Amino acid sequence: MLRREALKKVALLLGGISIAPELLAKALANGPATLAKLPADRLTLLAEMADTILPDTDTPGAKAAKVHEFIAIVVQDCFPPEERDTFWTKLDAADKQCATMQGKGFLDCTAEQRIAFFTALQAAAKTEQADGPPPFFPLLKNLTIGGYFSSEIGATQALAFDPIPGGWIPDMPVDANTKAWTPMF
Repeated sequence: MLRREALKKVALLLGGISIAPELLAKALANGPATLAKLPADRLTLLAEMADTILPDTDTPGAKAAKVHEFIAIVVQDCFPPEERDTFWTKLDAADKQCATMQGKGFLDCTAEQRIAFFTALQAAAKTEQADGPPPFFPLLKNLTIGGYFSSEIGATQALAFDPIPGGWIPDMPVDANTKAWTPMF
């Protein structure tokens, strides 16, 4: 990568970080109206895909955290029109591709078939070109993880939520059952 390209990408990233919270707040404030415009079957498919990525374990999964609603609102209200249309087209294409690979649509597949399908999508995404639009599955996965850990369920039950942070403990004991403070770990 050339230095000029790297600087452009860093500037775009920093600009996006400063603008994104305001856009996201506006989009989420208009959530019910946005969700009412979307077909119910599309939201159901999105909910099942998100729940396959983050299923219920000892903490509630993506469906319980309503991550599908978060994704739908972000895509509808924050994505540029061409990226929005591409996302929905790729969601429908993924369901059709699942029907081709598994013999039935995503909603009718078992948990094992869904995982096998997503594993195939993940492998295919690694071979796709990096210059074009992002592949569907990594984008869906990133939106799911971001939506989950931004939700109340993700922040309070999956992470070690501390509404009033205390002092720094430099020698805090950490074991296998210690929760992370942020999704960055």
